[in-house]
Amino acid sequence: MQKKWMVKSALMLVLLCAKTALATSGDDTKIPIRIAFLADIHLHDPYEAAKGLPTQALPKDPVNQAPLLLRSMNAQLHSTRLFNENYWVLRAALNDIARQGIKLVALPGDFSDDGQPANITALTKLLDEYSKRYNMRFYAINGNHDPTRPFSRPGGKADFLSSAGDEIPVVSTDHPDCLSQKVSLCTDGLREWGYAEIVAAMSEHGFMPHQEDILFETPFGTKEMDRRHWQWCNEKAQCIAMPDSSYLVEPVDGIWLLAIDANVYEPIGDFHKRQFKGSGNAGYNALIHAKPKLIEWISNVASRAKTTNKKLIAFSHFPMADFYDSQATTLARLFGNKAMQLQRLPKQHTTEVLAAAGVTLHFAGHMHLYDIASSAQHGLLNVQVPSLAAYRPGYTLLTLKEDNLASIETVMVKEVAEFNRWFELYQTERQYRLNNDMPDWQVTTLQATNYSDFTDGHLKEVIRQRYLQQEWPQDLANAFLRNSVHDILALAGCPISGNWPSDFLQRSAMLFVDDYYRARNAGEFAELQGDREVYRELYVHFTTGQCRVNQSTVDVPLSLNKIMHLMLESLHSAQQDKRRLDIIF
Repeated sequence: MQKKWMVKSALMLVLLCAKTALATSGDDTKIPIRIAFLADIHLHDPYEAAKGLPTQALPKDPVNQAPLLLRSMNAQLHSTRLFNENYWVLRAALNDIARQGIKLVALPGDFSDDGQPANITALTKLLDEYSKRYNMRFYAINGNHDPTRPFSRPGGKADFLSSAGDEIPVVSTDHPDCLSQKVSLCTDGLREWGYAEIVAAMSEHGFMPHQEDILFETPFGTKEMDRRHWQWCNEKAQCIAMPDSSYLVEPVDGIWLLAIDANVYEPIGDFHKRQFKGSGNAGYNALIHAKPKLIEWISNVASRAKTTNKKLIAFSHFPMADFYDSQATTLARLFGNKAMQLQRLPKQHTTEVLAAAGVTLHFAGHMHLYDIASSAQHGLLNVQVPSLAAYRPGYTLLTLKEDNLASIETVMVKEVAEFNRWFELYQTERQYRLNNDMPDWQVTTLQATNYSDFTDGHLKEVIRQRYLQQEWPQDLANAFLRNSVHDILALAGCPISGNWPSDFLQRSAMLFVDDYYRARNAGEFAELQGDREVYRELYVHFTTGQCRVNQSTVDVPLSLNKIMHLMLESLHSAQQDKRRLDIIF
């Protein structure tokens, strides 16, 4: 695997060859304009969500004794994201952005947990606060979690934390389990809002024109949400007006922000029942077929940007290009084509269609990882913005300078005030699980001294609680869980170097797995626990064929050899990523 965009000169050459439509305009470019991208916030406000619920059933905040509606730590350790601590990290990120004097902030989707009224209300209040205090302007576009479906529906979860430490269900008042009294804790705050309600609540933060915007338009020639939709029809001539919140805005002279609603909620069965598939695995692979008129509008915007010398910066929730650096075929062969989020990988044809529409710079979320992907062939630079709710947490800055220059820099968020405020409540939960012979989780997760380390502990537990159990062949998972580094290398047919530290060879082979996921999620930002020099040497061993197993042996060593090669290839690639890229518009 060879990482693209490794050096500044190569990046500039490719963008020049791509004949990008982005150009300077006016005097604005004399003073650098900075735009921050905050992706996959997944905000859940435990204070707001607890309002109206019986307080005796809920844990209390250790500081102010306010009731909290927290998801359990057990739930967090089975999810690709943290549910609770993003309440603290969002404010920390906004404070850091405010400290730098940045005024423009884009939110590429999944800004809420699941589009619940409680969380949308909390987010809107927070954005209002920073808008007034620091004169920030926010431009949001929805992801597949906000909304979860195009129209409002009942919501709730079964794994909220109780005051006793066990998991309890809490649902919306219109949920069948509430109506049947199967669940006693019900609140309107946990409905899952659709487009109409979310856009109305967040109208001042991108979905509708801001008083300082120079230009605002939508694909539909109107800003009114009840007219911003595509007509979806089936073979029975049943049709649905499917909402779409895409918009183009010029927040400052010469800068065009193109917010693309890339959600595709495929209807299920009879259209009159208004049932839909989620949008999580659809992305642009589905969009280019389901929303052809949107592609036409994007192409028109890109053409106008070029002729009027506007800098066009696109952002949406879903990636436009390969974020696995051409490893998809190998991953599918080893883990299956539904593992490792491979269903979310844009196809080459999809990237070609989007590039042909004129998109040259795009910021995306959804994958909860940092990655830069592009090529001279497609002429499209896709920047994967890391999530604030997963390893490693961060946001991305675009700085527009003079002479058609710009830089893309990703900032990691490490120190977060009060990130551990609810840890003692998780300790109560863990004790409850121990007392009731329930599956345990590593207490070291709650020994983190900063938020970044906490996300590292979270990732390690998710690997064990979710990835190894759901995505890995069990015999291979067991091989890493039960063997040392020395033994796993021997099984993979590798010569053991006498120069390697003995403590390295004695460590659990899970070191390779943990560092693989660290590198996959964070690239050069990954804080690897293994020795990088040893990894480089091992990578050479595998690529030159020094690590080989007897072809007559059982399948496990053969597959193990291939997985080890894949992981070391990713670790090698991660060390080539650049934290900052200078580009030419």
